[in-house]
Amino acid sequence: MRLLLTTAIIAMPMLAAAEDDARPSLTVGVQDVRTGLNPGIETGNTGFPVTNALFDTLVRRDFMSNGEGTGTGFLPGLAESWEREDDRTLVLTLREGLTFHNGEPLTSEDVKFTLDRVLDPDSQYVRVRSQLGSIARVEAPEPLTVRIITEEPDPVLVHVLAYPGSAIVPKDYYEEVGFDGFAQRPVGSGPYRLVTFSPDERLALEAFDDYWAGRPPASTLTFREIPEVSARITALANGEVDIISTLPPDQVAAVERLDCCDVRSVFVNSHVINYNTDNPVMADPAFRRALNLAIDRELLVEALWNGEAAVPHSHQYPEWGELYNPERLQLQYDPEVARQLIEGTGYAGEEVTFITHPAYYTNGLAATEAVVEMWRDVGVNAQVMVHENWYNESNNNPDIEVRNLSDWAILADPHATILWSWTITALWEGNDAYQALGEQAAATLDVDERFALYQQMLDMFEEEAPGTVLYRVKEFYGVRRDIDWHPYTVYMMDFRADNLNFDEQS
Repeated sequence: MRLLLTTAIIAMPMLAAAEDDARPSLTVGVQDVRTGLNPGIETGNTGFPVTNALFDTLVRRDFMSNGEGTGTGFLPGLAESWEREDDRTLVLTLREGLTFHNGEPLTSEDVKFTLDRVLDPDSQYVRVRSQLGSIARVEAPEPLTVRIITEEPDPVLVHVLAYPGSAIVPKDYYEEVGFDGFAQRPVGSGPYRLVTFSPDERLALEAFDDYWAGRPPASTLTFREIPEVSARITALANGEVDIISTLPPDQVAAVERLDCCDVRSVFVNSHVINYNTDNPVMADPAFRRALNLAIDRELLVEALWNGEAAVPHSHQYPEWGELYNPERLQLQYDPEVARQLIEGTGYAGEEVTFITHPAYYTNGLAATEAVVEMWRDVGVNAQVMVHENWYNESNNNPDIEVRNLSDWAILADPHATILWSWTITALWEGNDAYQALGEQAAATLDVDERFALYQQMLDMFEEEAPGTVLYRVKEFYGVRRDIDWHPYTVYMMDFRADNLNFDEQS
C-alpha cells in the first residue's frame, strides 16, 4: 500500500510536466500489455518492446548497422567499453554519472546484483539463466568496473549482455519492493520511466530526461492493448495510436490504403515444428524426414505470407556472419520421396495429432491446417488439435505427436538458435550427441572450430529430423508517415533518439 500511495503522489507532477512538454507524445497499439514488467521474466515477443523502453543493458546491439534492422554489431550501452582480460574474463567499464529513474546512482554493485539474482538456481529467472549459465561469478572491484568470469571461454557473452533479459535493475529498490513489487512498479535506467500501469490494458511512460544517451524524442510513450487486428487498424486510421504492431500479412494492404500511414517490416524469427520423438509413431527418423519432405514451404510462403517470408538454408540465419554457411541447401519439398520413405518405415496408418494454439502465431493455425493436408496427401493419417494451452499440453500429453513453435533467435549466433531450439524447447529424446557438439562450440573462441561444429550439428539435425523449420517470417507494423522509425528484429521496438524522429513538415 505504501508503494502504491507513493506512486500515486509522484505520478501527478510527472503528468503535469508532460503536459507542458513541447515534444510529441507517442501511442503504440499492441496485441498484449503484459501483466508484469520485470525484464528478466518478460522475455517474449510482447515483453521486449516494453522492457526496452524502461531498461538498459550493458551493451547495445546495433540493429541498424546494416540499414535493415537485423544488424549484428555492438555499441556501448551502460558500459562505455569492454575488453577481454583473458579467455574467461570480460572487464567492463561503466559510464560516469549513470542514474536510475528514482535518482539512485547506477554502479557496478547494481550490475553484480542483477546478474547474481538471475544466476541464483532457486530464482524464477530460468530462461535468462540458461543464456547466462556460463558465468562463474561477477565481481564489482570498483564502482565503475565490472569483471565477469565464465566457467569456460564464452564466445556469446557480449551477445548475452545485450539481450533485454540482462537489463540492469537497481539493487536497493529491488530489495525494498521484492520480486512481485518490482514487476508492478519497476525502476530502470532506460529512456522512459513508468507513470501508470494497468496490466492487460495500458502502460503509460514519460521521458526520462536524465537519460545518458540524451533526451528521448517523445514526451510520453503509451502502450495500449488492442487485441483485435481490425480494431488496431481502426485506431491507427483515426489517429488514436501512432504505431500498431503484429499486423498479419493479409491486412498489410488495408493499412497501405490509408492516407495517413504506411507499413514497415523486418525479418524476425522462424516458425518451426517439433516432433515428439519419444512417441512410438514418431520414433523412426525416416518417417520424420518424410514429413519434412512433404511440406511445400514455398506454397505456404506465397499463400499465407504473400511472398513476405523466406525458406532458409537449413536452420540458419545470415546474421551469424562467419558462422553462416550459404552453401547449405534450402529445405526441400519432394512428396514422391516422402511417400517412398513412409512405405519403408512400416507406418500402418496410426493417427498423427498436430497441436496448435488458435492465435498465438501469425498464420499459425492456417499453416498447421495446410501442413496436415500435405501430410495426408502422402498417406499420413494426420489431424489438427487446437488448444489454448498448446505448449504445456504438448509437453505433458504423450499422445500428441507434433506441435508448432518458434525458434529462439534473440542472439545473432547459432548457440542461441539451433542449440536452444533443438534441446531446451524441443521434444527430441536422445539428443546427447547433438547437445555435446553445441556445448563444445559454446566453449571456444575459435571461429573456424565453431563453424565446423555447427555444420556437424546441422547435419545431425537434418538426418535425425526432430522437427523442421517452416519459414522465417516478417513482423509488420503500421506507422504514421510523419514518424521516422524503424522496427528491429526479435520484435524489438526502440524509441530512443537514434531511432525515432517526428517530421514536423509532414
